[in-house]
Amino acid sequence: MDSSEFFITETDSSPWGTSETTRLHTELLDQLVVGPSSTWSDIEVAKALAELTHDEYQKYGTSGSELDNAEARKLLTSMKAVLARIGMRNVEFGFRDFDSFRSYWIRKGASGGGGWQARRDLLAELFNPIHDRIEALVAGGSWPKVTEEALSTLEDPGAIRDHLERIERNLDDDPRLAVGSAKELVESTAKLVLKRSGVDYGKSDDLPSLVAKAHTALGINAKQVEDSAENAVGIRTLLGAVSRIGVGMAELRNQVGTGHGQAEVPTWVTPRHARLAVGSAHVWCQFVLETLEQRSS
Repeated sequence: MDSSEFFITETDSSPWGTSETTRLHTELLDQLVVGPSSTWSDIEVAKALAELTHDEYQKYGTSGSELDNAEARKLLTSMKAVLARIGMRNVEFGFRDFDSFRSYWIRKGASGGGGWQARRDLLAELFNPIHDRIEALVAGGSWPKVTEEALSTLEDPGAIRDHLERIERNLDDDPRLAVGSAKELVESTAKLVLKRSGVDYGKSDDLPSLVAKAHTALGINAKQVEDSAENAVGIRTLLGAVSRIGVGMAELRNQVGTGHGQAEVPTWVTPRHARLAVGSAHVWCQFVLETLEQRSS
């Protein structure tokens, strides 16, 4: 999809001939606020719509846009609705249409000499993170994935898929919730592996215990590595590090996750910290599920 899809050409016939006019496809924008397109994915729409909105506001702030104020407002409203559906919620600009954008750039000191470039810079600060995030989603995300092949080893990986989708929706907008979901991803995977392996677990088993039991059931506990194994020391070191992911995940979630009432909000948590937790969870889940597949074949 490209930005041209957001415009529609209409033909007007009269006794003096036929003329064509092009206008913003406001009906399509209204439909996108209500729900996804039946033709394009939300990511495709988000990419094209973000580029168009950025371009039109930049035109207005420099050479001038052919859109009116109401159309400019509709662009922003539609774009924010689509962004929310792909996990980019709470996107704010400080303006809602062309008129308020003018007030915004005046407040930011982007008037007078050099104002055109200053207004371009203001828009770049607002839109470039959106473009970058969309590109990451188009490329399949910026973190490791649990592959479909690995998930296919389970009879019902629905719980894992649910956690993965929640992580992707909240990684940038709510890193604390993403950390909690990463911990739950590891916990659900451990339980499914134990169930598939015929190993019982109880309500008293915390996350480190579940991870340890899963490792033992799969034969990847560091203590199970024989001294005679090739590169036994290195393998034990790696397996020990992998097993500690469960411990670290539980501790981090207890400190910053949303599942426990906190006396103070841990404002230091950023998407960077969430990516560390999510990346660790993905690595562990992929490893144990591939091991389960190998042992089952």
